[in-house]
Amino acid sequence: MIKEIVFDSVFDAQKSFRLLLDAFSHPGTIHSFDPFELNQPNELYKSNVIIALSLFDNNISFHASSSYNLNVENYLHLNASAKIENIETADYVFLNGQNDISNLIDQCKIGDLLYPEKNATIILAVNTLSNDKIEQFDCQINLSGPGIQTTNKLFIKGLNLANLETIKSLNQEFPLGVDLILTDAFEQITVIPRSLQIEIIQNI
Repeated sequence: MIKEIVFDSVFDAQKSFRLLLDAFSHPGTIHSFDPFELNQPNELYKSNVIIALSLFDNNISFHASSSYNLNVENYLHLNASAKIENIETADYVFLNGQNDISNLIDQCKIGDLLYPEKNATIILAVNTLSNDKIEQFDCQINLSGPGIQTTNKLFIKGLNLANLETIKSLNQEFPLGVDLILTDAFEQITVIPRSLQIEIIQNI
């Protein structure tokens, strides 16, 4: 297992953290991380690693082994110092959205009425994200709600729609629900907080 040395734990982490804050402030818009020559396991996107390196510390818990090999979880633990926990209790859950993992999403914590902020954030990997129409996309998502003036459109390639339907169902009783960070193979991310309304349009 490799300890990353290219990503500076102060300068790079702060810059990436500011990008994540901007993504949360402007939900449904695509943001791109700077490219880094990381040594992550092949099945894990660099954007997922950068999120962990920017947000995690030893007070944060995460889970990845339900969707990835154990070496992914060990790599993230080594480099981000966060605690490995079960999917039911983890603060952050890494999942591969290209497969139907709706049964795993159902197990993520949604908070309670006294502490709705004790919910999970799902980091869901897809193939491609865009705010403009792309070829062979699987679905279009129309987002509305806090932080969006009218509607933000997302076009996604490599997403099993059952996963999105499950997230939409979990978020019906706001403030309960899960927050979502979508990541793709090109160091791009977008954030969908649980407060947003999601309209799913399948590409036929």
